[in-house]
Amino acid sequence: MSKITKFKGWQMVYTAMMMEFSVVGFVFYCFPLMFSHLERDLGATQSQLSGALSLFFIFSVVASIFLGRILDKYSVKKIMTIGGLIFGFGLLSVSFIENSLSLLIIYATFFAIGGPALGNLSVTKLVANWFETNAGMALGIAAIGISFSGVVLPILVDPLIDVIGWRNVYLVFGFIVFLVLLPVVRFFVIDTPEEIGQQKDDLEIQPEASKNIDLMEIADFFKSKIFWIISLTFAFQFFAMGGVLLHLPLHSEKIGFIQTFSFIGFPVKQYVFAYSLAAFGGVLGKVLFGYLIDKLAANKPVMLMMLMQSIGIFGLTISTSYGLFAIFCFIFGMGFGGAMVLMSACFLKAFGSVNLGSVRGFSGLIVVPLQPVGIFIVGRAFDMNVYIEAFLMMGIVSLIAFVIGSRIVIR
Repeated sequence: MSKITKFKGWQMVYTAMMMEFSVVGFVFYCFPLMFSHLERDLGATQSQLSGALSLFFIFSVVASIFLGRILDKYSVKKIMTIGGLIFGFGLLSVSFIENSLSLLIIYATFFAIGGPALGNLSVTKLVANWFETNAGMALGIAAIGISFSGVVLPILVDPLIDVIGWRNVYLVFGFIVFLVLLPVVRFFVIDTPEEIGQQKDDLEIQPEASKNIDLMEIADFFKSKIFWIISLTFAFQFFAMGGVLLHLPLHSEKIGFIQTFSFIGFPVKQYVFAYSLAAFGGVLGKVLFGYLIDKLAANKPVMLMMLMQSIGIFGLTISTSYGLFAIFCFIFGMGFGGAMVLMSACFLKAFGSVNLGSVRGFSGLIVVPLQPVGIFIVGRAFDMNVYIEAFLMMGIVSLIAFVIGSRIVIR
């Protein structure tokens, strides 16, 4: 195919941003807004609702093991298309459920398979196919969609639930996948720059490192010391982050931040705004840490990220004024916002883009199982009214991740 003059790599980045925005926003950020409605209409408990996300994370590990290897061998575009069909059908299905068991099944199947296939796992591989020298920044910009969905969607969806009901909101989500996201994948995704006569980063001369890495055998990943260090660092990070972030709106309500005020014309509850503010911190964190990972030794931005997450969590437990609470929400968001970017960039630096799908999939066996445990612990702590102690534990775990992350040295 003849070369297209304009570099298409950034088109892949913005497409990835859209997919991240939608998948994470629909499955994760909007879900806590539904809690009170699901408790009322389905008779679900807080532990069951937290369990839906726990099942999502557990079964997405299984799906990602196979998806990662497939992504390293076959078309990213085709996998995203199949993932979008599965994910969209799952969203439509939620609007018809009558009990909490159905919700759990959908999160463990349609979302656990379709989410990674349409979203993070596939788009990370896509962006890595197009960038190496500027991979950190490209991955950071793509991942903005994750946090930006947390800024925008709660503010828009919370009043929408009151107007059309949570069931119709899920119908809207499903139609967005079928009518917007899948056409975008069809017309804008290009698997590799070589397909259209271009090169990574739009550079005619590629770095030598990118030419000398072959597809690794499965056993070789688990024999690698750096694989375990990176995986354990982010396993503890996600363990701490997931439990706190998911229950942040409930914590905000518990300490009395429930007033409604007007924000750019929208009626916004204090706890929803705090949740969105954490996500906005995540937006900035992704750009900041994406930039830093391209410029510094890998362990330096990882340590800074873990420290910010820990400070944010500890601050959330001691804040008595809404202003101080909002500041610590932002710091917490800045910290956890860098997680996906730094993890992907560290694996990319260590194993190359040719192995990125596989290494991300296999690392999920270590990283992902701890996240639902953290969510479950904090959920149970809420039921038992001892969640502040659980939050403090998550802050300590973030410091453990700080220590392990200091050992990420990639040569």
